[in-house]
Amino acid sequence: MGLFRRTRTEPEPPMGPTPFIAEVLTRIGEQYGGFDTIAPLPPGRDGPGMEVAIHIACDPAPAREPSMRGAGLIRTARAFADRTEVYDGDRLIARFDDLTSADVFGPGS
Repeated sequence: MGLFRRTRTEPEPPMGPTPFIAEVLTRIGEQYGGFDTIAPLPPGRDGPGMEVAIHIACDPAPAREPSMRGAGLIRTARAFADRTEVYDGDRLIARFDDLTSADVFGPGS
């Protein structure tokens, strides 16, 4: 009897970036690496806002398993009420006065 047998399913295809992340990556000339995280900025990081860690696309290290998408390289976007700053490690690489924390989740969120 197959009452408890599950049919094999294919893994869900990876989701693409949100519009905010796609816009940041387009402006800095990078491609999406398949993974990102978002969290409130920790205290002492220039005021209230969101910190978005974006994995960028590049050749993965040969030692990585196929299930590990991306190469571990990230850019960090700090989104505030009046601007977004993009960092490569501790180095500021871009500032956008027309992208704000309101753009992180999109309209109606």
